[in-house]
Amino acid sequence: MSMSASEFLLWELRRRRAVEGLSQGEWGSRIYFSSQHVSAVERGARPAKLDYLQAVDNEYGTSLAVFYESFVKQELAPVWLRPWLEYEEKATALRLYDALVIPGLFQTERYARMVLSCSPLQPDELEHMIQIRIGRQAALDRPNPPRISAVIEELALRRGEAEIMAEQIRHLITLTERPNITIRIVPLDAPAHLGWGGPLALASFTDAEDVGYLDNHLEGQTVTSANQVASLHEVWDSVSAVALPARQSLDLLKEVAKSWT
Repeated sequence: MSMSASEFLLWELRRRRAVEGLSQGEWGSRIYFSSQHVSAVERGARPAKLDYLQAVDNEYGTSLAVFYESFVKQELAPVWLRPWLEYEEKATALRLYDALVIPGLFQTERYARMVLSCSPLQPDELEHMIQIRIGRQAALDRPNPPRISAVIEELALRRGEAEIMAEQIRHLITLTERPNITIRIVPLDAPAHLGWGGPLALASFTDAEDVGYLDNHLEGQTVTSANQVASLHEVWDSVSAVALPARQSLDLLKEVAKSWT
């Protein structure tokens, strides 16, 4: 019987632990994950994320993180998302805007689950999409990470479950400490702007034209047409014009953080 790449990954994790003769608790203690985490990963109830796979690789000399990056990530992604994932991975700079939620590259796992649980996804599709979203964040830690400029509406910071939002806002504050990341907030009292049409992303490259990405309720759209990308630049300029400067945005993030605790 044939296996998908993701099924093989879980099979190999279980097989390797059996070869080592370790219980889930013993295996977990060696890679600094709880036995509950190990159990959930091996059952497929929790995504096998890069940090977990890299911990396994470091302890047992495997190459599961490379296998995940090369085969599993693309397999799990819907066909319509795959072109954008390739652009996103190769970009030297990214510009992100969202009105209602935190951009995916900045989401904590619990926040991503809260947001994606509101979509019409089946349970297995939900886990796949969470795994993809969190897996994409590996771009933030690569040797030469992209410059990322994000504009987020204040409304997105004030919607959600208190415990999850408190953790998420703290994560955003931590991200602003990175020299390659700028986060700016559009305050609630900002005037109307073109971003009200929906979220967008722009990817820039050293030797190629910019590429855009639009998200909607059903599926995203990668935009390569020069005219359409130029229109997205206009939208970006419009939302950027009404966003607070980075320092004031950080102050607002800290204020919102207090409101969630």
